[in-house]
Amino acid sequence: MPFDSKNYTRYEFFTVSTLAEGVAHVQYTNPKTLNAYTNQNWRDYGEILTRLDKEEDISVIVISSGVAKSFSSGLNLKSAMETAKPDGSPEKEKIAKLHEYIIEFQNACTVPARINTPTIGILNGINYGLAIDLASAYSIRVGVEGARFSIAEVNIGIAADMGSLQRMPGIVNNKSRLFQHALLGDVFDVKEAAELGYVSTVVKSVDEGLELAGAWGSRMAQVPQWAIKGTKKHIQDILNGTTPEQGLLDIAQYNAENIARSTGMKL
Repeated sequence: MPFDSKNYTRYEFFTVSTLAEGVAHVQYTNPKTLNAYTNQNWRDYGEILTRLDKEEDISVIVISSGVAKSFSSGLNLKSAMETAKPDGSPEKEKIAKLHEYIIEFQNACTVPARINTPTIGILNGINYGLAIDLASAYSIRVGVEGARFSIAEVNIGIAADMGSLQRMPGIVNNKSRLFQHALLGDVFDVKEAAELGYVSTVVKSVDEGLELAGAWGSRMAQVPQWAIKGTKKHIQDILNGTTPEQGLLDIAQYNAENIARSTGMKL
């Protein structure tokens, strides 16, 4: 069944469309909160990306913000605190409930790192807390001039727990600077993000970023999708801890199966 954006209209604040053939575009627009995420918002985010990964004619997913000032200001704390509010239950039950909540939240945020469809994030304006958790799971990150970043969770008295602390050490090239920003919860600009290797490039506007992402996506969509999705999967496997030796065995099997299928060769 071909991709139809009408199948994604039920998600509040999210618009799903295409930038080019095979290139899906997910845009989050909630200006009132500068794109903060409620519990329902991050559940929708994870569900949308999971569904798009299953669309046979979608090769790349681009994620952007429809709010000029912000990719995301982070977690909507009012919504999150509903889960943690006192309810008189024993401590063991509270811990179990919070643990279940955190795991569900993590699973939604890290969908881009689990799916085989490559993702490209266009990061503009404010990128605080949860924004970095989300972006750190993308395959490619493009910064927009004026963008600001902060691993801000220590400022509200918690350790970041949605992926930035786990993924950024494998992304950035200066671990001392990473510790600095994570422990201080300070703000760094898009120029530093580029110097750290966190973003691939810096563009002047979200529109320019979308144009670039669309062009990259179109190139990816022109080659066999098992090659694109296999490349994404096997890089991600190494980032997730697979050894190079196991990675070579895995790609040998993957290519053998897909080359044989695409050429009609019998294994």
